Formats: sequence, C-alpha cells, structure tokens
Amino acid sequence: MQLKDNDVHLWMLDIQQVSDQQLAGFRQLMSAQELERNQRYRFAKDQKRDCITRGLVRTTLSRYSDLAPEAWAFNKGDHGKPEIINSPVPLRFNLSHTFRYIVCAVTPRWNVGVDVEHTERKNDVREIAKHYFSEQEVSDLFALDEVQQLDTFFDYWTLKEAYMKASGEGLSLGLGNFSFNLGNPISLSLSEVIKDSASDWHFQLYHPRIDHRMAVAVKSGAVDPCIQLFDANNAKLA
Repeated sequence: MQLKDNDVHLWMLDIQQVSDQQLAGFRQLMSAQELERNQRYRFAKDQKRDCITRGLVRTTLSRYSDLAPEAWAFNKGDHGKPEIINSPVPLRFNLSHTFRYIVCAVTPRWNVGVDVEHTERKNDVREIAKHYFSEQEVSDLFALDEVQQLDTFFDYWTLKEAYMKASGEGLSLGLGNFSFNLGNPISLSLSEVIKDSASDWHFQLYHPRIDHRMAVAVKSGAVDPCIQLFDANNAKLA
C-alpha cells in the first residue's frame, strides 16, 4: 500500500469482530518480550486486547513495507512513546484503544498522535474539566446544555490526549497549559510555558460510534495532511 508524504492513515479495529483464529494468528506474530509482557496482565480480556493491539501494529506496518509482520522491532522514547527501530521505509505510528476499539495511526515522517475514548462513563466530567481544562475551554464547555457537554468534553479530551502523545511530552505539558477552539478548522493555543508553534499543528475529530469520540493530531507545519480512516477488520493485508 502506498503512503504519500502528506498521508496519515488511521486503521480502526473492532475487537468484538476478531475471531479466535485471528487472535491465534496475532499471537504468533508477537516477540518473546511482548509475549512475556502479555502474561503479566491479570485478566484474559486484557491479554486479548494486548495481543490484538500488537497484531494490529505489526500487520498495519507491513502494509507499507516488505518487512514481515513478525520482523518489526520497537523501543520506547524518553516519555514511553513506542518507536520503530528497524523500518526499511520512513514510518511513524501511534496507538489508542478502548474496551471495544483499537486505532493505529501511521504516517511517513510527522509527529502523530491518536486518541479514542468511550463516552458512556460515570465520571463527573464537569469536575474533571474544572481541574484540568484551560479557563477558555471550561467557559465554552459550561455554556452548552447538559446533553452537549458530555460529547464536547470528550472532543476536548481526545484532542488533548492526541496532542500530548504526538508531541512526545505526554502529561508533562500540563493539560491546562494548552487550549482548543472547536471551530473549523480546530485551532490550538499554547501558554508561554510550552515551547512549540501552535500553527504547525493540524487536528481532526471523529465520531466512530454514538458512544465513542476520536481525535488525531499531526505536526505537519504548513502542509495540510491527508487523513484517511480505514476499517482494519475488512481490509486484507496485501
């Protein structure tokens, strides 16, 4: 599969559609280190999700290279972000998952982050927003009616997670030190403590199901990224 310089491909997999045969195939692709880590999960459902995640990453990357899925090697950066160490072609990726979905974002060179969240939770999102969102985000969120607040909260939350992951800095950025305006296009504002250029970033929101929200962040500078979403359950590996 061809990946152009300005492409960002999002591969989304529904865990509930993975057969036992597929699961067994994914397990055969895992490295010894991955298998050892997988066994540390206490519950079978977590072992299953981890196995599918590892399989999704490996089979997705092999769509863009002749390297076999089981041959990919990885390490972690300073903030725990996974990186490829043996890719024969330029590739970068990022992952996110819920109990139902796993998403793998792939692009040739740009910093990329993706986050998917299940919105049907018992958390008090208003209190979370008060503690972790910027003043402008809190003001904009609380101006909405209660029905809109929940979905909009997760729009903000997934965007923040995607940006933190793409930046490589994670939670060290501080959730309140940057702010999103949910216009068209979505825009980012940064406090002076963050040494970054907001104009270099591009964002996109998705609503894959009524109870899920997803966001992708791409540091592509002046280039508009071509972001495409694929169903990994229904796409065969070439």
